[in-house]
Amino acid sequence: MVLIDDNPSVRGGLVASMRASRKFLIRAAPRATAAALRKVRKTKPDLVLLSLGREGDNGLSLARALHAQVSASRMILMGLEPLHEDVMSFVRAGISGFIMAQASFDTFLRTVCSVANGVQVLPAELAHTLFAQLYGRGVRN
Repeated sequence: MVLIDDNPSVRGGLVASMRASRKFLIRAAPRATAAALRKVRKTKPDLVLLSLGREGDNGLSLARALHAQVSASRMILMGLEPLHEDVMSFVRAGISGFIMAQASFDTFLRTVCSVANGVQVLPAELAHTLFAQLYGRGVRN
């Protein structure tokens, strides 16, 4: 797993918590976008945790770049709630799961485990947004 977050406190806390859970091996926790892209390209992780609140970065562009480099990696977007109009764009960019900023560590860990096992995770807070976007684009069964 590669963790990409520019906040040193969050990054350190997540690395320590994930290591303590003993469920996942964190290969890297790069801060800079260029370093993150290099690390993903080099290690080809099964899972990438990507912070939405990265300073100066466009999370959507970074998700697309990561997916283009290692399309087999599953990605989880974590942090602030993405703009409602962006949910579909993030899914199309390869995001397999979302973790809201206010999520508990138990929810965080369940989401990571689920996505690692191939399940796509969309919190209830974002489900209505995705359905509205599908409906608005004329997608119906």
